[in-house]
Amino acid sequence: MSMMKSVLAAGVLLASVSASPSFANDENPDPVYVFNRICYAQVPNLDAIQEMALELAWKSITDEELTEFRSYENPSVLRGWDVQVGERLFRVGITQAGLTDKMKESFPDLANGTATSCSMVLDDQQDATEFMANMQRLAGKQPISTDVPEGLLRTTTWAGGNDDLKVFLFAKAPPTNKGGLLNVTIIQR
Repeated sequence: MSMMKSVLAAGVLLASVSASPSFANDENPDPVYVFNRICYAQVPNLDAIQEMALELAWKSITDEELTEFRSYENPSVLRGWDVQVGERLFRVGITQAGLTDKMKESFPDLANGTATSCSMVLDDQQDATEFMANMQRLAGKQPISTDVPEGLLRTTTWAGGNDDLKVFLFAKAPPTNKGGLLNVTIIQR
């Protein structure tokens, strides 16, 4: 996918750049801002994320640790890193694969396409109500579902797209409201 299509893909869900969250401060950055820069603004261009990992000397995680990001049976890409930003430590994982049977059923026109995801596991330094509000600003629209129980987590989902791609943002928070997971998934032809 060309860089222009990548920008358009992200723009499908993002209302405006001014809506994006900003750093709280250099030592304690807003995790949604970090997610936006590392994942949301890059996907589906996984090469850009991998180049960022190399340039910024992110620490690769082990194959065993990668299993937490394996959301597709036979991914063509599965990589992950521990990322330090200021005094915060995040875990980032990327994956790409053909569509699952459920995705093909939901989006038959994209059945031969790919699903590309970038996830960021948050530390427990910020209350979920804060990062959920910032995800809402990043999405620029109302979620399609809110606080849906998923195991021990509550998931809020935003969706957008067009005939060529579908974009999903997920924010997951535990019952403690500390920590969580942010994800962007793009399904494209």
